[in-house]
Amino acid sequence: GERVEALAFFVDPATGAPRLACGTGKWDQGTRSDIGDVRVFDAVAGGEALVELDAGNTAYALAFFADPATGASRLACGSGGWRGGKVHVFDPVAGGEALLVIDVNAKALAMFTDPATGALRLACGC
Repeated sequence: GERVEALAFFVDPATGAPRLACGTGKWDQGTRSDIGDVRVFDAVAGGEALVELDAGNTAYALAFFADPATGASRLACGSGGWRGGKVHVFDPVAGGEALLVIDVNAKALAMFTDPATGALRLACGC
């Protein structure tokens, strides 16, 4: 079965509705590898996922942030495993393909503001 590895809460800026992003993972016997995704749910009503995002590997970490250039909602997903991992940055409202992919094994993520420049930064831990 699937495992929930990470959770992140955010508010849909278009509707003001609370959303819950869940990072999942499971062993796929056919490919003999971990696979995972991120599913975004209505945090109040529940039900089926509103959006499903392909993490490629077990989704171990999630970090929600506003894009500094546009203010749009973004969700960073860190994945990792014995075959490597990546950080995918998605639009958690519209879904679709990753807007940015960073080739790094990431089982932990943290967003912070650089004290020297005021720029938004993403820290990745493996």
